[in-house]
Amino acid sequence: MTIEIGQQQKLFSLSEARAHLALVQAITKRHQVSLAPIQDRLKKMLSNDPRRMAVESEYEAIVSKWKIKIEQLGACVQGLWVVEFNLGEAVLCWRYPELSLNYVREQQQQFSERQKLQSYIEVHDPDWA
Repeated sequence: MTIEIGQQQKLFSLSEARAHLALVQAITKRHQVSLAPIQDRLKKMLSNDPRRMAVESEYEAIVSKWKIKIEQLGACVQGLWVVEFNLGEAVLCWRYPELSLNYVREQQQQFSERQKLQSYIEVHDPDWA
């Protein structure tokens, strides 16, 4: 069960990304709630269970629907429940269930290297902020 990483389609300003966040959160929560019982079923199944393939297909269908909806907003899916907004020189990073856009990373950095948004703004004073 993997998520194909899509290309970022839109450049956002900080205010545009924040305006999209409530919708991203709602879409993500709805799909996460739908996926939770399927994840539980998979955890309880043996790897050779003949029903496993059907349950995995359900799992992938929910994740795929979520990914498509997020990308239609112009954001980028970087992993399960991980959404990024391209700012040009940097990327705003959000992961469910975070309440706001509080993290940023530079384009060449990994998600694990993200830093606090406020600190980044104070140091770099970017145009998008």
